[in-house]
Amino acid sequence: MPLATIDFITETPETGEFALILVEDGPWPNKDANWNECLSRIQNRIYDAIDIAIDGHLAAKHPNSKGRSVRVQIDSPSGLPPALAKLVARMKEHIEKDAEYSKAIKQSRFVQNLRISTGHEMGRFKK
Repeated sequence: MPLATIDFITETPETGEFALILVEDGPWPNKDANWNECLSRIQNRIYDAIDIAIDGHLAAKHPNSKGRSVRVQIDSPSGLPPALAKLVARMKEHIEKDAEYSKAIKQSRFVQNLRISTGHEMGRFKK
């Protein structure tokens, strides 16, 4: 199992979608050059969360999630820095267009589909 920290796992009753919540709230780097390490760490957390869902680790701990839609959600309660928003947008595009990830998601018996969002997109925080 990937060594990942998922801060919260929840289910959205209206949709039945399971959410793997990753809380990322800084402190954010002061210099552009320092963002690379920060964004790399967050990107790795997102990939780990995706792998946890599609490889069945989520279903092993939460059997009622098996075969359901999964959302990897990055929450940043104190604001969504532009660099983080760009990373999330790139990750969304990557899992949709990358043949390996698209195939793994479609062929997984553990998830119906998978998407990435931010808490801001979900209306959890003020923009």
